[in-house]
Amino acid sequence: MWRTIAIACGALNCLATAATSAPASTAPPVINAMAGTERFAIERAIAGAARRLAEPECQRVLEDFADPSGRTLAENLAALGKTAVEFFNELYFLDDRNATCCLQRRAIAFTAPGHRVIRVCAPRFAQVSLSQGAYAEAIMIHEMLHALGLHENPPRSRDITARVIARCK
Repeated sequence: MWRTIAIACGALNCLATAATSAPASTAPPVINAMAGTERFAIERAIAGAARRLAEPECQRVLEDFADPSGRTLAENLAALGKTAVEFFNELYFLDDRNATCCLQRRAIAFTAPGHRVIRVCAPRFAQVSLSQGAYAEAIMIHEMLHALGLHENPPRSRDITARVIARCK
């Protein structure tokens, strides 16, 4: 499935921000209205996150968290009939650098629970991705967990990312 990175308006409120193994998609993401270092850094993080999600140990992170109804994210994914990589490849990544949470907070990416649009603070995300590639990939997986229904506070954002890093080495 193709993924898109594009310039978007900040219409979404800022939120503080078990599948079987499947090969990562080899199709490159579709990129609109972005070029250079930011594009490279975001593409690299997307590809790295997909590679990590193909690993059974990384997929176990979906069993570690539940949505507000108590269903694990692995159960939510199974209900969709998709693997973790397939679901990840259906997410859309939008450059939303002018969103309030990009301008006034330290966020590098965000979404709302259940939404498949991941909003990226492209300049900040690129800096992180180029200096801490594994962390940027973990952030992409973190945002995928929100797309599967995970809310925050609880769990805290940093606890979600720490669990992703522990599982998706």
